[in-house]
Amino acid sequence: MKKNLLLILLMATIISACGEAGIQSDISQAVETDPVTVTIDVPAQFVGQFIDVAPNPVTVRTEEINITSDEFDEYSGDELKRFTINKIWYKIEDFDQGNEADLDVTLNIISGGSSTELLETTIVDAHLKTEDVQLFDKAAPGDVNPAAISVIESSLLNGTSFVIEMVLTGKNMTFQSTSDTFNFRFKFDVTARVQLD
Repeated sequence: MKKNLLLILLMATIISACGEAGIQSDISQAVETDPVTVTIDVPAQFVGQFIDVAPNPVTVRTEEINITSDEFDEYSGDELKRFTINKIWYKIEDFDQGNEADLDVTLNIISGGSSTELLETTIVDAHLKTEDVQLFDKAAPGDVNPAAISVIESSLLNGTSFVIEMVLTGKNMTFQSTSDTFNFRFKFDVTARVQLD
């Protein structure tokens, strides 16, 4: 009797999920952004010497990021019901060999003319971060500002772009040259809830 009741309840759930509203499906994608170039300069007299803190912070921005235009373009706006950011990673590419630095980083999400702080963090041994490093995990968000994650998710749902602004300050640095130009790259694990009729 219990098995029959359970089966009836299960069928009722399936039928209601497939009724007038159609079927909803979650589709996940890992999306990597174009790199953003960062240049850190040090005065010539400090080349080869340990520097506590770089004299000037550097502010850079990504190009406009619109994940939905590339990764979910087979679905119309009406079919896309919700976006969830599951994880965010970063990696650093092309840090000059022989240069070493930690980076104090403030990340801001800019969308619709408004800026929301995502995270302040220190990247220790930034010159070694050549593989993906996890910045955010929905299951354990840590110090990441949930309001900034909501801004990203809302931008995706509305089909609008957003920008990541980074304010970086080098510290605990030893540079063998007066400047180092390297790339930051971000990657998002995104799930879209899609309405299938």
